[in-house]
Amino acid sequence: MQSIVDANAFGREQKCLAHVWTFLGLTLDAPHDGDWFVASIATRSVFVQRFGTELRGFENQCAHRLYPIRNEPQGRGPLKCSYHHWQYDSEGRAVGIPHAKVLFGALPQELCARLKRIELAIAGTLIFGRFPSSVDQSFEDFIGDGMPFLEAATQVKGRLQKLNYDIRANWRLCVHISLDDYHSPAVHPASFGREGYLHRQNVTYRQFGQHNAFLATPRPNSWETLIERCAKGEYRPTHYTIVNIIPNLFVVLTRIDFSYFYGVVLAYEAVRHDLTKARVWIYPAPFPTHNPWLQKVTDPIRALVVRHLADRIFREDNIVCERLQQAAPHMQALPRIGGLEERILWFEESYHQLILEGAKRACVTTDDRNMQP
Repeated sequence: MQSIVDANAFGREQKCLAHVWTFLGLTLDAPHDGDWFVASIATRSVFVQRFGTELRGFENQCAHRLYPIRNEPQGRGPLKCSYHHWQYDSEGRAVGIPHAKVLFGALPQELCARLKRIELAIAGTLIFGRFPSSVDQSFEDFIGDGMPFLEAATQVKGRLQKLNYDIRANWRLCVHISLDDYHSPAVHPASFGREGYLHRQNVTYRQFGQHNAFLATPRPNSWETLIERCAKGEYRPTHYTIVNIIPNLFVVLTRIDFSYFYGVVLAYEAVRHDLTKARVWIYPAPFPTHNPWLQKVTDPIRALVVRHLADRIFREDNIVCERLQQAAPHMQALPRIGGLEERILWFEESYHQLILEGAKRACVTTDDRNMQP
């Protein structure tokens, strides 16, 4: 619990996570040349910018005085610092420095000043990033069996809607409630909880690598079948599905009515030990329906309904997380975890593995007691 209630332990935790592949945003957030958006990796501000057909990422700090290059959530324009007008090229090299020879004794190219690059990778329309790592783990190895699903489920072709929340709670508490299938009747009685508690034998939980999935079906090999059909381009959703990618991402396919499904991308960004930013993208799922014409006609109304329902559900969850944060300093024992909360334990196992690996990599001294969930 230590990193949930203690700012110093939280800081050590975040240093360990800086080199983990982390979801940043969608390719649709920077669709045109010069477009950029801001995100974060382990509390460090970064931005992704499009240069022609290529996306590149940088830490959001000028090489001169560490002033943020980007000070809005997104926009378009050259790589130019608004503090002293240092300008950079697409490689992050300083190429325009006012009065460089007089003030710094060298031309811009001679100073070798540059922005810090981050590594980027893309799955479907999802952009992931990390600070350069000495660990030789490719993005494909990190995502593993989840890659076909991410590529199939996130091809946004309809209206894209966004929601944003500031949650006065630790990011792990936010992840926990998104992995919790036990709370719906109590917290969401008018939506997910209308039909009562789930029966564990009627759903499928699956681990793949450090990640996990929920499928609202008991069919044997349902996860393997889903991945196989996604890889072949034959997948059509038939049930509620949630995929959790460590450390901060959820991709959801949820049925709205009849054969219509919506996709939801949810990311939790740690800000402080007691503050999390949640970003949500909502869109019609990119799969054929039985009646495309009817879907096109009714989608504007459906989009409003989906946004309203999603907003209500997230706000209900956020209240619970904030109350848990208030109670966290007084907890004297580890929580009891039941069968419908199993994925929380899986997440914590993966989280601790990342912390231990990150501590070795960053030469950060950690106390095992501070790493307990």
